[in-house]
Amino acid sequence: MSCTLELRGSLHDLLHPIVQEGLASLRGALGAAGATLPGHVEREMEGFLACGDPSNGFAWLHCGGCDHHRLVTFSCKGRGFCGRCGGRRMAERSAWWVERVIPHVATRQWVLTVPWKRRWLLARRPDLASGVHRVAMRIIERWYAKTTVAGNAGRTGSVTAVQRFGSALNLNLHFHCIFLDGIYTRAGDGRLTFRQVVPHTEDVERLVVSIGEACEKWLGRKGFGPEDGDAVEEEDDAQAVIQSASLLGQAALGERAGKKARRIQVLGGKEFVLPPRCASFEGYNLHAGVGLKASDRSGLERLCRYLLRPPLAKARLERREDGMVMVGLKRVWSDGSTALLFTPLELTERLVALVPPSRANQIVYRGVLAGNAKWRREVIPRPRPETPEAAAERRAKRLSRRPRLHFEGERPSWDDLLRRVFSVEGFVCPGCAGPLRLRTIVVNPVVARRIIAGLQQATGPPAGTTEGDGRMA
Repeated sequence: MSCTLELRGSLHDLLHPIVQEGLASLRGALGAAGATLPGHVEREMEGFLACGDPSNGFAWLHCGGCDHHRLVTFSCKGRGFCGRCGGRRMAERSAWWVERVIPHVATRQWVLTVPWKRRWLLARRPDLASGVHRVAMRIIERWYAKTTVAGNAGRTGSVTAVQRFGSALNLNLHFHCIFLDGIYTRAGDGRLTFRQVVPHTEDVERLVVSIGEACEKWLGRKGFGPEDGDAVEEEDDAQAVIQSASLLGQAALGERAGKKARRIQVLGGKEFVLPPRCASFEGYNLHAGVGLKASDRSGLERLCRYLLRPPLAKARLERREDGMVMVGLKRVWSDGSTALLFTPLELTERLVALVPPSRANQIVYRGVLAGNAKWRREVIPRPRPETPEAAAERRAKRLSRRPRLHFEGERPSWDDLLRRVFSVEGFVCPGCAGPLRLRTIVVNPVVARRIIAGLQQATGPPAGTTEGDGRMA
């Protein structure tokens, strides 16, 4: 029986060679200008280039029935733009939110964007971004409480994902929040009850004015007036220069420095009309148009994945024959643009700008969903009661790696997430449908290269090598 080899990773996807080429050009341009990238950005870029490289180590799965070998490579754990690591984080956290955080009540997405001059400031200063978010959330929370007869005695809750990217891969810090669409109150018998409150467009219009005025007042107390926020303070920090250009949709370095990204257009422009439950005020925009019923848990998980998605999907990326990189847009812009064209240097600049500051929290829980909230234990979904027989079965499943669709509290495994998101069996042999067993974890690069060489020699040319899905770690 012949031996077959399958490599699962993202090292040979389209983005890796583009970033490798662009990063070399970026370093050359920065060296000529006497500038450097911050250490955490350099580590993120180097980690991405090594992400999915089997020579750095892998998990070795083996099928005893047909001698099939599946090598699952390690990931970089990057927080900025890596689709593989971001996809794992998206799938894991969204499943956790649905099963163990967000109660079975109506929910609503609130999206808050700030004026352009403030976006660069908040992207560079996590403390200011946290403060603006806190001011805005308090106003929305007070609106929920005051809209009901319970007044300030009621409590709502929310979870926020701080997104740093726009559809053009530009730096565009904004807040995506999932609110419990109503409030909890304590009934006379001591139980918590939930009452839904649905906002109307007029409510959103009043709220965005209150948020804009309160945020500007708070920023003013911190020393940032209406015209502050777009100056590069650290001249030797190359990421600050790149982020400032990214915010404006421009190239920062090279021959096209200061120029806008080239667009591919197919039709004429058209007037943009705000949708329902959406309003703007002096650059602040608030949108609350997506609401979900309490029973729509699958829709809630899709919404959670939308909040937590990586900035760039592989399907949007295309390398043209002339060496240019085309990034497709999710929706046609109002001017008819369907895609943007970048050189490898320009695309790498966009990715560098998206790397968040070290130790800057990108997820915020508030209200009854906050970690220390008094009512949290009473509102979050509870794990299913477990009988001794079920506990024994769970332990057996963990040891045998049999299918599992619900998590019992521990971190979900790689194959659990593959099954939940893509209906793919990570521990099932593609040749004979038998079980794949974990043979060992290889962490020594020298040993890893030796094992790969031996397997390739035994199997012949690695025709079965695959990039994997590009989103799972």
